[in-house]
Amino acid sequence: MPATVQPPVRGLQTHVQTSLIDLQRQMWKARGQAKQQWLEKALAQPVKNQRDAETRTSWIERALSVVKNAQEEIKYEAALLDAYAEHLNVLEMSLMSAALARTPSADPVAEPTIRG
Repeated sequence: MPATVQPPVRGLQTHVQTSLIDLQRQMWKARGQAKQQWLEKALAQPVKNQRDAETRTSWIERALSVVKNAQEEIKYEAALLDAYAEHLNVLEMSLMSAALARTPSADPVAEPTIRG
């Protein structure tokens, strides 16, 4: 009896993807914490003179602008991802409905197998 090659297990792929996502999330969290600690340390330094105070104020304003822009970009991207996820869900439902509606007696082509 010849050996058959099994297709990759989707559950394993999902587990590996989830592990990679968790690893990336942990890395981003650690980077964020390190940046936060650096920022707190930098802001805790006393201002030496008026020029130093002006430089710090200017830097803080620029940094706040960067943070606000990044927050707006993330909101925009999250809205796009939500719309795309909704679109994919509708496609999935349509495809599942079509797969279930096919009957072997009505169609000579083998019925598709749905793998989740």
